[in-house]
Amino acid sequence: MEYLNYTIEDKTIAELLGVQNFTSDESAILELVKNAYDARALNVTLEFKGKTLIIKDDGDGMDSDDIKKHWMHIGKSNKSYSLVDTNGNMRIQAGSKGVGRFALSRLGENVELYSKKAKKDGVIWKTNWNKSTLELDPYIENKGTCIVINNLRERWTANRIMKLNKYLEKTYHDISMKIQILANGYNEFVNLHFPDPNPGKNCRSNIVLEYDNGKLIVSVFSDEFSKDAIKYCPEINLKRYSELVNIFDELEGNSYIDITREELKLKLKELGKFSSNLFFNLVATNQDKEKFLYKYLNTIENVDGGVILYRNAFSISSFEGEKDWLGLGKRSRKSPAAASHPNGAWRVRENQLSGYVLIDKQENRVLKDLMNRQGLDENIYYQLFVQIILVGINVFERYRQYIIRKINVKNKIDEEFIKKISDEIIKNPKRIENLNKSDKEQLVHEIKSFKQDNKKFKQEKAAVEERYKYDVRILNSLATSGMKATSLAHEINNDRNQIEPSYDDIVNALKKYGVWNIINKPENRKFAYEDIPNLLENNYNSVKKILSFIDAILEKAEKKQFFAERLNIKATIDQILESWKKDYAWLTIETYINDDIEFNISKDTFYTIFDNLILNSVQQNSKINELKIKIDIKKNNNKLKISYSDNGKGLANKYLNNPRIILEPHQTNRINGHGLGMWIINNTIDLQKGEIIDICGKNGFEFIFEMEETI
Repeated sequence: MEYLNYTIEDKTIAELLGVQNFTSDESAILELVKNAYDARALNVTLEFKGKTLIIKDDGDGMDSDDIKKHWMHIGKSNKSYSLVDTNGNMRIQAGSKGVGRFALSRLGENVELYSKKAKKDGVIWKTNWNKSTLELDPYIENKGTCIVINNLRERWTANRIMKLNKYLEKTYHDISMKIQILANGYNEFVNLHFPDPNPGKNCRSNIVLEYDNGKLIVSVFSDEFSKDAIKYCPEINLKRYSELVNIFDELEGNSYIDITREELKLKLKELGKFSSNLFFNLVATNQDKEKFLYKYLNTIENVDGGVILYRNAFSISSFEGEKDWLGLGKRSRKSPAAASHPNGAWRVRENQLSGYVLIDKQENRVLKDLMNRQGLDENIYYQLFVQIILVGINVFERYRQYIIRKINVKNKIDEEFIKKISDEIIKNPKRIENLNKSDKEQLVHEIKSFKQDNKKFKQEKAAVEERYKYDVRILNSLATSGMKATSLAHEINNDRNQIEPSYDDIVNALKKYGVWNIINKPENRKFAYEDIPNLLENNYNSVKKILSFIDAILEKAEKKQFFAERLNIKATIDQILESWKKDYAWLTIETYINDDIEFNISKDTFYTIFDNLILNSVQQNSKINELKIKIDIKKNNNKLKISYSDNGKGLANKYLNNPRIILEPHQTNRINGHGLGMWIINNTIDLQKGEIIDICGKNGFEFIFEMEETI
């Protein structure tokens, strides 16, 4: 039996493969550069002469057997994983699909290829895509390959050739092979797009990610803040930060990764090692520089180009920094809080981050190319890959936001205590005549600040509105759900007189007609579906829970709940806990509150905080037979100090080192959880001018906070 392989001698097929596999002429040229790289070339030139492109390299070259057995066969490749070039550099081969040669068809109507292998005669291969010829040429002297593409299908202008250089800079990430472009006086080499990170010069912060077998090392090298910032956050290094993240703990329960614990562990291992080098930058105003103690308005050599994904020496199409493949834009719009926001989660924007991610052809083989080589298959491994990178970025975001928040406290204090000359002059205009030099300088400074503030206000008005749109959307959604529930509760409450006594009425009717004794006989209660008394009792208990829920909703919907009043704290807490104790028999709630504590506050504040705290405890420990909750409240002057704790399983591992992460929106380890409960609690405490003192998730859960009295 003779096995046959497809061969190519057809113009239509060649052109089709050329067009479909390469979305642009630039990507087709890149493919030919890859061929030179895989041939161990140290130098490759791209020379444009009118309607001709000459691509010449000093690589291994080909002989007649290579042309016949590999070059002329679709999908046939003789390339392995790695090789060593003549300079001793290891190269991971870029090609493997055996279709790269059809880039030639994309570029021109006919091709001449001159090639020579060491110690072999040279060969000349020609094609017009209808017919190909091959002949030996003993006069070709130098090893390597020269491809002459005639009758170029597109016009290559000077501007387009410069863009080609920029394209190759972004798509080729290596220095072992030099690429030179020549055309009508144009003579330039292709340089590396990304320089060595230099915080303070080409970025504010350099973020390095190193992933291996479920562990992610995040290192931040920064030169963003001036020396003055040190005194506001002495406990943290402003220049260098490092954190080891357990990715399994971080991604377990992630709503984007819907797989079992066992699958997650296995796939994190199968994903293989990879690394990333990212540049964070932003342009600051003079006001921002002064306010947040930035060292620079702007770095002098900003790195742009988005985040590019390289598989070894070459980028993967569709991940060349043009599109936001990490979803940073969507992510920041979802959580648009400024870095100085007291309880929102700041997210880096897509235009603030550039750099590259490095994966390996063999190490990360589960990250598979699409058949057209224009991207990656977005399978579960790809999803994990993206989430791991975002986890690393999130570590940097928290680190930077912590510093900004600490510095912003300084701004609030300064604003409160600095006596403004302008205020004095407004009260007494004649005061301006007696200003000394120091006062004059301060007045000028204040006027400049007013102008900057006014300009800044106009610029930030839209940004501030956008920042809180998300919060409003959440609250609107919750309010709508609440109103729907309230409306339904009213409807059910109207039927209360029919619902509540129905159990007793049915039992009495069955007794009256002599049926009750019959259905209570043991033989008639043998099977659950025949056990009518038990079915009635279960239904009755469910009805009681529904009516209890209705009462709670209607009570919370009363307008008076939202206005501050003098409350007896113990009575208020007991009222909140009553429904929880009634509906959750496995809950034990102990309170330690003096009977005489009174506090001026709205009742809804307590309901919001404690309902969410208890709900979190219940949901987090739903599989526990008995859960104990303790609430300790003490009053000191005009503040309440509240300690809430349970004996449950505590926080998920990913929150143990930094429990305050749970205060950010959408932080949850439950697949179906919304992650808003603790965020709502944090906002509520903040509105009450309170402070969260401590959060502990080991050996149960403990949450300690203070709130000020409403004046």
